[in-house]
Amino acid sequence: MFLFLNATFGFSQSALDSLRIVLEQEIKDSLKIDYAISLSREIHRRSHNEEEEYNYAQDAIQWALKLGDTLLYARSLDNLGLLYRYHQDYDEAMPLHIKAYNLVEEKNIDPVNKMIFANNAGVAGRYNQQYDASISYYMKALKIAERENDLRNIAISSNGIGNALGNIQGREEEALAYFERSLEAEEKRDNSLGVAMNYLSIADYYVNEGQFTKGREYLDELLKINQERNDIYGLAITYEFFGKSYLDEGKNFERAAQYFEDALSRFEKLGDKHRQAQILVSLGDVRLNQEEQNLAREYYENSLQLASDLNQFGLIMQNSYKLAEIYEEQNEHSVALQYFREAKAYEDSIKLSEQNVEIAALIRKYDIEKKENQIQLLEKDSALQQTLLDNQEQQLERRRIFMLLLATGLFFILIIFLLQYRNYQTKKKTSARILQEEKEKMKAIYERNLARAEILVTRLRVNPHFLFNSLNAITYLIQSNQNAKAIKYLVVFSRYTRMVLETSQQHMVPLTEELKLTRYYLTLEGNRFEKDFTYKFIGDDSSGIDEMLIPPLLLQPFIENAIWHGLLPSKKEEKKLLIEIIPEGNTIKINIEDNGVGRNSSKATRKSHKSMGTQIIQERIDLYNKSYSGHIRYEIIDKKNAEGEPQGTRIVFYLAQEELSGKLD
Repeated sequence: MFLFLNATFGFSQSALDSLRIVLEQEIKDSLKIDYAISLSREIHRRSHNEEEEYNYAQDAIQWALKLGDTLLYARSLDNLGLLYRYHQDYDEAMPLHIKAYNLVEEKNIDPVNKMIFANNAGVAGRYNQQYDASISYYMKALKIAERENDLRNIAISSNGIGNALGNIQGREEEALAYFERSLEAEEKRDNSLGVAMNYLSIADYYVNEGQFTKGREYLDELLKINQERNDIYGLAITYEFFGKSYLDEGKNFERAAQYFEDALSRFEKLGDKHRQAQILVSLGDVRLNQEEQNLAREYYENSLQLASDLNQFGLIMQNSYKLAEIYEEQNEHSVALQYFREAKAYEDSIKLSEQNVEIAALIRKYDIEKKENQIQLLEKDSALQQTLLDNQEQQLERRRIFMLLLATGLFFILIIFLLQYRNYQTKKKTSARILQEEKEKMKAIYERNLARAEILVTRLRVNPHFLFNSLNAITYLIQSNQNAKAIKYLVVFSRYTRMVLETSQQHMVPLTEELKLTRYYLTLEGNRFEKDFTYKFIGDDSSGIDEMLIPPLLLQPFIENAIWHGLLPSKKEEKKLLIEIIPEGNTIKINIEDNGVGRNSSKATRKSHKSMGTQIIQERIDLYNKSYSGHIRYEIIDKKNAEGEPQGTRIVFYLAQEELSGKLD
């Protein structure tokens, strides 16, 4: 249908308007669904209006649900998954492709649809780094393709399996076998584009394996194909991979630069600024390997300019980090710090954007589930109404019989009437119970999704809490001309923040990862003391704690309070902090203990200051307790000597393993 529409309306801008008119005027539901799917794809190709794309895709889903057509519903779900994939939301795309495939797996429909849905699920899984699931669905598509002797889908599935296996350490040779199988199928089809794609995959395999000569042999064959096809984009990609092979080999950087320059000129002719920016990064890497820092800096700055024009946060971050390293080596620390801050700012922006997208995706997912539940309720209401109509007709018939047999059947009709009345009451109660259960189910789904969204929003409040303190410390070190210490502090700080960002999209992290974060944090906070501060971990190597999962950044606010409001005000010669992990059966107890001034003294010095860290942690614990079947709790103990004088504070966490190891529904 999509190819037919393209052939009818051409590739001009008027095609979108024509599609909208056709969609508005069409009265047949199945055609409206096809037009809505086609229109959402066309909008993505032409204007990249994400909101409008999703609206038409979701309209197609709703119409397919009302129509009750399984194949059209599966196609609509698969289309929405493709749109998510085009916008790199692979974790949202994959469940939609899987659901589309599961809907038709046992149906007697055209096998091509099954292969399309399975291959799409494989692609989304591969880009989402779920390689086991990716390979599973590629295999499903491959089995169908082999049964149907469909060379095209044999090639697609084999190439996809090869790409997925290539990302799993130790399975690279299996990946090569699937690439070669895909290549064989494309050669039988006489599909030069498919042959070229597999030559590129095989060449990349040999380059990654360090067999650079072998890899370049395949690139030579790829070059011939693209020259015969006069494919400018294919030639540009080929020269880019030639350059990559020489760059990775590290023997002939000048030759690598020549290939990258050739690829760059072709991408400039094509107007592909995104690829130009990536090639400039590679040229910068070449010059950096040749120790030509100034020339490398020029390439990175040009790439940064293009990335800024394209609003590509990832490339901006990458170039800013590289420029920060160069300026740091050239002892231009202020410029290096400026680029480093810019890189961190864009890295944080990427994470915030991803979290906002995830929240929006949760809302859209809830809307689809809600519509499905509403359709189910409508169907049940319709069935109930039909039952009532049938009952009414039966009652009328019985009344006619009653009038005819009044003289002889009054007693029997009365019995029948009582039985029917009881039956009617039973059905009425059953229907009411079903409706109530459906409403409770919808409410539970809503509360679960709302809790997940609240967890995501709450996390955004945790990261800035520590960020401001650390940046103040760095600023102080720089202002006091302690540059070496500032650089060391920055390194530890960057590792800490990178680890926080990597775990921010996870609901749970291993306890060992949390303890590693805590070590980084204590290393940073240790710089605030002279030599009177020590900290100690006990039991962090205990067996079983690596299997314990806890919410990320659970311990930090309490450790921060212990340092800032317990140890810093203390006048003791030795300021100690103890973190003790005690496994007790299926429960793990965590003690955080300091020998500071205690909470009462701390409150007197703090006056109106209020720690937001403890408040945020309590909110997060409450949210996790809503979303999980288990429970997390903690208590704060004021330590005192025999005279009742404060001797510090102890915080005790209680975590039950069977409660925290489960997943969200």
